[in-house]
Amino acid sequence: MNKRIPAFTPENEAMTRRLEQLNLEFLDLYTRHKEMVEDDGPLLESLYLEKLGRLQLELLEKQTEASRLKMRMNMIQAAINRDEKPDLKSIDAEISNRLEEYYTRIMEQSAALDEAKKILAAFLTGEDAQKLKETFRLLCKRLHPDLNPNQGEEEKDLFIRVKAAYDLNNLHELQSILLYLDESGNEDLKSIPVNQKEERIRHLENNILILNEKITTLSQSFPYNMKEVLNNDEEMGRRQDELREQIKKAVADISRYSEIINIMCDE
Repeated sequence: MNKRIPAFTPENEAMTRRLEQLNLEFLDLYTRHKEMVEDDGPLLESLYLEKLGRLQLELLEKQTEASRLKMRMNMIQAAINRDEKPDLKSIDAEISNRLEEYYTRIMEQSAALDEAKKILAAFLTGEDAQKLKETFRLLCKRLHPDLNPNQGEEEKDLFIRVKAAYDLNNLHELQSILLYLDESGNEDLKSIPVNQKEERIRHLENNILILNEKITTLSQSFPYNMKEVLNNDEEMGRRQDELREQIKKAVADISRYSEIINIMCDE
């Protein structure tokens, strides 16, 4: 194939249109994937923890306490069956060792709830959030290396700044970078040599395939697969009620085991 096909030939114009189409498709997928990972994921997980996590933590605490008392009751009974006086201090120490993993989980889940509250408080809302996403998209079009393979070191450094500003919800920084770039024009795709267009097309097609696979995998995993549940008040209420019933059962077990232990120790 002649690599010096003039820009006005039908073949070259078709390649230019294909490259423009792939640029837009890649940009859509790239920004969507980044939003899923850095915005939607933390937000959905935080909402999940806020709506169900507190009940789950309470259930874990109650079930752990019920397990502790049940083990204590059984170990006291075992000592009595051996005609021995139960060594409560040793029994409690052994139980603590057995339940160490559960106590660690309780601490981790409690810390996750605290972090969720911070994340929800830090998220931009309304108009600023939309402006942040739109500005980030414009800057990706100008600076993403897959869309601008011939960019210099300055553009590469700017793109690093863009990603950092987006991660920090720094709309002012993104707008400043965009104003700086507006002084220079966009790349003219028609002027790119045919061999470079072919290479870019292959590169973008491969990256688009990879991004689609990543987005599909994310959509099927937690917390993205909880999006419909989180937006369904009826289903969320049903799950909350289930957790409350399990908590009530665990509380009842705690009361029953405590009474039995008191009777055994009084004897």
